[in-house]
Amino acid sequence: MIEKMDNSPAGVAGLDVSGTVLARDVTEALRMVAPTESLLVEVAPRFDGYMAELVGGMRRACRDGQAQRCALVVPEDMRDEATMQGEGDGLRIFTAREAAESWLAS
Repeated sequence: MIEKMDNSPAGVAGLDVSGTVLARDVTEALRMVAPTESLLVEVAPRFDGYMAELVGGMRRACRDGQAQRCALVVPEDMRDEATMQGEGDGLRIFTAREAAESWLAS
């Protein structure tokens, strides 16, 4: 499930992710917030979806101009799986929300 984040920083579109997520879910969710300069997506510990689908959808959003910069925040135990999918196309992966927000603001 992807929901609009209630507490995203000013100027940043935010999404919370939990449960099972497919690339088409990312595309649909981005329609709620795109186009945007900065996108923050935070993965809940109860995420049991497909990291490849989530990362792929975010990279596509950045590449296609729906967002200039995309930050994905994942729990520490999901970092390897997320980074295995690869950063790039404006996407960076973090384990701390503060670090992601700082990068988006820079």
